[in-house]
Amino acid sequence: MLTLYHGANSVCSIKARIVLAEKQLEWEGRHVDLPKGEQFHPDYLKINPRSIVPVLDHDGVRIHESTVICEYLDGLSDHNRLMPDDPVKRARSRTWGIYTLEYHDSVNTLTFGSYQRKMLLDKPAEELEARWAAMSDKTRVRKTLDLMEHGAASVHVPVALFRLARMCAEMEADLAKGDWLLGDSYSLADAMLSAYFFRVDCIGLESLWESRYPRVTNWWARIKARPSLAAATDPWLDEAIMTRMRKVGRDTFIGAKGLEEYF
Repeated sequence: MLTLYHGANSVCSIKARIVLAEKQLEWEGRHVDLPKGEQFHPDYLKINPRSIVPVLDHDGVRIHESTVICEYLDGLSDHNRLMPDDPVKRARSRTWGIYTLEYHDSVNTLTFGSYQRKMLLDKPAEELEARWAAMSDKTRVRKTLDLMEHGAASVHVPVALFRLARMCAEMEADLAKGDWLLGDSYSLADAMLSAYFFRVDCIGLESLWESRYPRVTNWWARIKARPSLAAATDPWLDEAIMTRMRKVGRDTFIGAKGLEEYF
């Protein structure tokens, strides 16, 4: 039995749910409420001491890290194989998977610099202190505190936008060879990157690619047309929340001083 410990609006959880949908695998979910801090609860820390989601439990064996989970899931069934047979394409797919570590940090920066910032600023000081104390990664704490204090003016924001713009430029080059990142067929690389585009879109920054990357813009349209994206998002995400996220993201970053070149 496959059991996924996941968060509703967690980018990495969405990534795993996309692959589950593409592979048409049956699974059970254990929702971890990230805004409430359930990832820091002692019961969840027994599952993942790093206090992050998702975690895949397959008959008692736990698989960590969303990119690894995605490839693991692909190997469980011959249905709709997402990892190509060609060794060069497999290597390229895994390279994209490694790059998603950078993309995750970048979308995390933009989310915590906008929508999550507003949520955190509304929390009582003692609740925030408990959250920071529960986070073992103190570098992550310092980054979050800087984003809370400065928002779009944080030193982390231009770095995140530069990295995501580079992602789009590299994708634009690869998409010259076909409709999908590895050529003519949808693959694990497309599935994994979809979640990061979904988050950037959710915070209203789709002009990051629409302003200058036509192949990427068309790729994203094809991704949104696939049933797997809706299957991985719609059951867990409230449209009213998504609307607020988009407004806060646009209000925070579009037109902000020093960020004009990206939009």
